[in-house]
Amino acid sequence: MTHPLLRDIALLLPPLRRLVQGRDAARAERDCLRAALEARIARLEEIATEARAEAARLAEAAAQEREAQHRRDAAARMAEGNARVEQALSLVRQEYTVLPRFGFHQPLDYETDSLPPRFGAPVLRDGEALPLPAPEDRFGYPAEDAAYLRMGAMDAAIIRQAIDRHLGPREGLALLDFGCSSGRVLRHFEAERRASGWHLHGVDIQARPIEWLRLHFPPDYTVSTGTVQPHLAYPDNSLDVIYGFSVFTHIKYLWDMWLMELRRVLKPGGLLLQTLHTETAWAFYHQHRDEDWVRRAHSPRLAEAPAMPEDWFHHGDIAVSQAFWKAETARRNWSRYLEVLELLPPQHDYSFQDMMVCRKRG
Repeated sequence: MTHPLLRDIALLLPPLRRLVQGRDAARAERDCLRAALEARIARLEEIATEARAEAARLAEAAAQEREAQHRRDAAARMAEGNARVEQALSLVRQEYTVLPRFGFHQPLDYETDSLPPRFGAPVLRDGEALPLPAPEDRFGYPAEDAAYLRMGAMDAAIIRQAIDRHLGPREGLALLDFGCSSGRVLRHFEAERRASGWHLHGVDIQARPIEWLRLHFPPDYTVSTGTVQPHLAYPDNSLDVIYGFSVFTHIKYLWDMWLMELRRVLKPGGLLLQTLHTETAWAFYHQHRDEDWVRRAHSPRLAEAPAMPEDWFHHGDIAVSQAFWKAETARRNWSRYLEVLELLPPQHDYSFQDMMVCRKRG
């Protein structure tokens, strides 16, 4: 007969086995979950490390971009500042060295130490007694030799014909080219200088062309650098003829004082010949109003009005000026200072300027 205690223990073995198995399964599941959790934590820490590294990289990139932008902004500010300085210097140069208000002329250079300027080699042509400036030293006049000579000769012919009409043949005539540049017109009176003893003078506010003339024209030509102030270094009543091309066309300031100064140095009965912008020039510029060389130097008013609307109109400042007169207004105003003999329309194909011919009353 089986003992009751053994029988009870035998009855308990299957449940205990199941409990042990359940416990073991729970432990195994726990260990698996723990391993998975530890792996997840490790991955999260890895992701966090990567995120911190990416954040650091982005922060560094942002800092570099800010620094680059700062450098760009600084460069832009510096460029803008340099542009403003250059603009200011340009205005200063215009005010004090190009066409200044205080009597200076246009200098050879803007340096503290000035040296003899470098010019291109003068051009020698058969049949020409005097050398021509190199094309770069013609100061805006034609670079082609034949055109340069032809234009100067036609302008000289206007002066010569007016002398013939109003003075007649003259020995030893004293003639001044007012605004002579590098002798574009003055050179064409070389025959009269040699044959008739004419005394040839030139003055210009630009120092470079005067220096060129000193180097390449005979010493009998008296040339000098003038100023924008109404003053000439000539005695009273000392010149027979004063002519100028494209000078009073650019005198906005003190034009009347200049007329009085030119009258002072003319001999009684002497001639003054000067080109002017009148209605003809206004129409010419209006026709070419869309071209850069016109827009740079002229008022928008000229582009707007096909015909000159006012009796006179002066545009610009001290550096670049354009002076226009209606023909009858110019005749009336100039006759206050000199006897007006003629106001000629443009005399050749190169010109769109009228020529005022006056005489100093005796």
